[in-house]
Amino acid sequence: MEHMLNVQIARNSQEDVQKQKLKNSLEIILMEVNGKLYDMIKEFIDGNESADTNLTNDKMFAFPKRITDENSNINAVGIDLGTSRCCVAVNRKSGIETVGLENTGERLLPSYVAYDEDNTKCGQVVADRLRNYSKATVFDSKRMIGKSMVVIDKIWPFKVVNIDNQVMIKLETDRGEIQQTAIQVASELLKYMKIKTEQFQGKRLSEVVITVPAAFTTSQEEATRAAAILAGWETVTLLPEPIAASFAYFIDRPIPNNSTLILFDLGGGTLDVCVFKIINNRIQIISKNGDSRLGGRDFDNLLMDHFINKLSLDYDVNVRGNTKYKLLAECQKIKHYLSVRNDEQ
Repeated sequence: MEHMLNVQIARNSQEDVQKQKLKNSLEIILMEVNGKLYDMIKEFIDGNESADTNLTNDKMFAFPKRITDENSNINAVGIDLGTSRCCVAVNRKSGIETVGLENTGERLLPSYVAYDEDNTKCGQVVADRLRNYSKATVFDSKRMIGKSMVVIDKIWPFKVVNIDNQVMIKLETDRGEIQQTAIQVASELLKYMKIKTEQFQGKRLSEVVITVPAAFTTSQEEATRAAAILAGWETVTLLPEPIAASFAYFIDRPIPNNSTLILFDLGGGTLDVCVFKIINNRIQIISKNGDSRLGGRDFDNLLMDHFINKLSLDYDVNVRGNTKYKLLAECQKIKHYLSVRNDEQ
């Protein structure tokens, strides 16, 4: 009996040690992420002190009226086409409501597209199968759309080449090698969301508002519009993401007229910064800019680097091949947990 008690005490002690090691690792991750975030923001600010800011004094956006009653004439759809995840909002009898895009009812759709079968697949099912079908899967298409050159991310399982001054994505499937543009990949996501939204609304939809980063170039905006048209949308309106964020923020708050605000929008792939004035319930953009290499996906990479080094140095475990995509999924879970955790816990 005494022996069993000693064994149990030893096990509890080992568990406490492991918990403390995990806690220490999480604290190191937080310091690394915060340090990297500080460096990126400082570099962003320093780089823009002498930059030619994008002044758009003639661009005004009126705050939308809050819709409380169903109006069958309102067929527009709002889409957040994110780097890491997408979501859709529509008008319903009870007001604005987000659409369940996943078969499980989840409102957020991971921005993953797979070409391993004749019919393309989108969303969480693709993310879950990434380890086994990585070479036929595309993600981060928003970081490539409308560009002739891109910075290659070491986690990308696909090849990226430049053909005729256009970024092409090379994928390996059972049918052989195929090539896709970022426009084609984005169109698959937009087409999937269109089908799901029409099923949700019970009618055909043709008008869409898509949010885009403030730092998007004209080429990137045109490419996003082309992807939407290719997906079957007929009327496409692009809205800067900081403006969309301000609409959402002030929808149930008093609007501070004759004030100047600065808005930071840190998303899955981009940090947007926008300075604007509010005049008579309208937003006037003074300046907008952003960093397309600072977002949640960059935090994923920081976490992966940390754990790859940790596994190698402390446990002599090397992360090779498609195993890294399992690690990527776990790092994303940790990131989501750290985003919502109580700092006092």
